[in-house]
Amino acid sequence: MLKACVSRVQHAVGHGGFHTGHIRVFEPPRTGAEPVGHTEIRSFRYVYDCGSEHGNAFKSALNAHRLSCEGRTDILFVSHLHSDHINGVERLQAIAPAETVVVPYLDVIERLIFILADTESGAVSTSAREYFGNPAGWWLNRGARYVIFLEADDGDAPRPGGPMEPDGPIDDGDGDGDDRREPMALPERKGPGARLAHRLRKPSGPVPEGLTAADEKRREANEGAVLAGAGSYIRLEWRYHEYAHWQVGDWILLPYVHPADKAVRSRFQRAVTKALRIRGGNEEKLAAKLIEFLCSPQKTKELLDLYGEHFGHGHNALSMSLYSGPCCRSTGSANDDRRWHRYGWPDADYPHPFVDLAEPVGWLGTGDSALKQKLRRDAWLNFYQPYSSNVGVLTLPHHGSAHNFHDEILAFEGLRAALATTVESRERVAGMRGTLAAVEARGIRGYVVDDRRTSSYRFWCGRIMGR
Repeated sequence: MLKACVSRVQHAVGHGGFHTGHIRVFEPPRTGAEPVGHTEIRSFRYVYDCGSEHGNAFKSALNAHRLSCEGRTDILFVSHLHSDHINGVERLQAIAPAETVVVPYLDVIERLIFILADTESGAVSTSAREYFGNPAGWWLNRGARYVIFLEADDGDAPRPGGPMEPDGPIDDGDGDGDDRREPMALPERKGPGARLAHRLRKPSGPVPEGLTAADEKRREANEGAVLAGAGSYIRLEWRYHEYAHWQVGDWILLPYVHPADKAVRSRFQRAVTKALRIRGGNEEKLAAKLIEFLCSPQKTKELLDLYGEHFGHGHNALSMSLYSGPCCRSTGSANDDRRWHRYGWPDADYPHPFVDLAEPVGWLGTGDSALKQKLRRDAWLNFYQPYSSNVGVLTLPHHGSAHNFHDEILAFEGLRAALATTVESRERVAGMRGTLAAVEARGIRGYVVDDRRTSSYRFWCGRIMGR
C-alpha cells in the first residue's frame, strides 16, 4: 500500500494572494507504524497566485517557499493578471521556478482590458505591455517550460468523471491503451510510482498563432505553449510498479475560468476597432495596431475613455478558480483510512495525526472571480457542484469584496471555513465585514489572512492508497 499526504498554506502576504501546496506519496514500512520508516516515492509542489501589495510580508512567504521546496515549483496556477496577484511571479521564477504554468487564455481584446485596467489604476508596467504583445513568450522567457492557456467556460464546460471509489484502475475510454504501461519517468527505480497526470481537453475556439491545441492523450508536461479547453485538469495517479496499471489517487487540481460578459465585450470591441479604423483582419493585425496606440499617451487616453464607458471603474477581468481536493466519492466509514482525513499538526517530515478528523479536505480558491453576477455565479456553481461535499475551505473572491460576493457561493455542503486575504485596517476591500458576517451567519468560520505571519491558514490531510 501507499500513502498520500497533502499540505496547503494560504500565506500571510497582506492584500494579495500566495497559496502553496505540497503533494507527497509515501511507501509505508512493511512492519511498524512510525513515520520515520516511510519512503517518499514522489513529491509535487504547486503555487496558486503569486503577488501582494505588502512587499515585506510577501518576501518572507516567498523565501519560506523557496526553502521548503528546495528551489523547485512544479506548477504555477495564475488566477488573473492584476498586479496584486502576479507581481511576485518574476521573483518566484528566479528563485524557485515553475516548470508548468496554467493561466487563463486572454485574446487580444481581453488583454487590452487587462492593460487598460492596470493603466487606470496606475499599476501598468513595461512587463505588462510585453505580456500584451506575446503572452506565451513572456512566460517562456521567464523560466517556464510548458504553458497551458485555459479557455473560459462557454456555458457548457465538461466536468471530469471518475470511479465511484478511489484507487480504481484508469480506463480512458479513448483508445489510449498504452497510457497504462508507459515507462515511468523515475530513474533507477522500478518500484511504486506516482505522477500528476495532465487531462487536458481540446479547445473549443480557434488556436491563435504561437499556440498549439492541447493533446488530449498526453499525460506528462510538454514544452512550449498550448491552448486547452474548459474542463481540463491535473490528477494524482499511482501504481505499484512500472508495469502495473495506473490507478486514481483521488486528488485533483481543477481550474475553471468563468464566462466572459460577451455582450459588453462585443460592444467594446466594435468601439475599439472603429477608433483604430480597422475593418476585418486577424488578431495579430489588431494586436499590432493596439501596441501602436498604447505607445501614444493621447491615443491611450482615447482607449481609456472607451474602457470607462463600457466597463466603469474597477472592472474584474476573467479570473481562474482552482479546486484542490478529492475527485471521488468515498462510500467507506469515517474510520476507513482510505478516506481523506485532516491532520491537525505535522512534524518536520511527515504529517503526524495529532488530531485526525474525517471532515472535508477540499480547498476552492476563487481569485477575483465576479461571482456576484448571476450568469458567472450559476456557471461556476454548476461546474463545482459535484465536489460540494468535498469543499471544506473557500477563499473568498476579490479578498472578500461585497462587489464579488453572493451568499449562494457558500452553499457547498462540506464548507467549514472561508478566507479573506487582505489587511483590514487598510480598507482596501469594499464591504468585507458584511461578507464575513454573511459567512458567519451560515455557521461557517470566517478568517482574515493578513500580513501577520500568525494569520497564515494551514491545512494537512492524508489517506491510504490501495492495500
